[in-house]
Amino acid sequence: MRWWTAVLALELVAVAGTCLLYFASRGAGHALIARVGPRVGLTPERVDRVRTLIATRGRPMLLVGRGTPGLRTITVVAAGTSGIPARRAIPPLLVGATVFVQLHLALGVLLGPLARELFEEAKGVATVALVVIVVGAALFWIARRGRRRGAQSWCETACPLCLALSTAVDQTVAADTVTPADPRPA
Repeated sequence: MRWWTAVLALELVAVAGTCLLYFASRGAGHALIARVGPRVGLTPERVDRVRTLIATRGRPMLLVGRGTPGLRTITVVAAGTSGIPARRAIPPLLVGATVFVQLHLALGVLLGPLARELFEEAKGVATVALVVIVVGAALFWIARRGRRRGAQSWCETACPLCLALSTAVDQTVAADTVTPADPRPA
């Protein structure tokens, strides 16, 4: 793939994704976000926190929020639900999205071949290490926060791996809290 094709494709995805999410959050998607959002980390508290930051810091906050991993989606949702006019919100959101995707493209071009070579040499060790790190982090987090609060904290993220882990933990917690049927005869 030619580099300019990748730049244009990523830019198209950034613009389309940002605009679609903003207008969906602003319109009919607002009810859906309120209902489904907490399941994917968009809790009302997080949306309100970002909405407050947007109100106090304005356009720079939108730009920085859209370009920051972990805040990218919530920033657009908060901007859409806060009532900020599109002509004021969309430009900084698009600049933040552009910086984010193009920086990742540049990193991929610069470090990609080296990373691919290193990973091919240590594929098995890297996979085992990644699994150990993720499982260790999950166990540490749950042990430190307590079983229920740890599971709830995992639900507040938007990482697909974290959401899958959160679902598994929630099911385990739910299975442990199920009370057996009443042993008395009916």
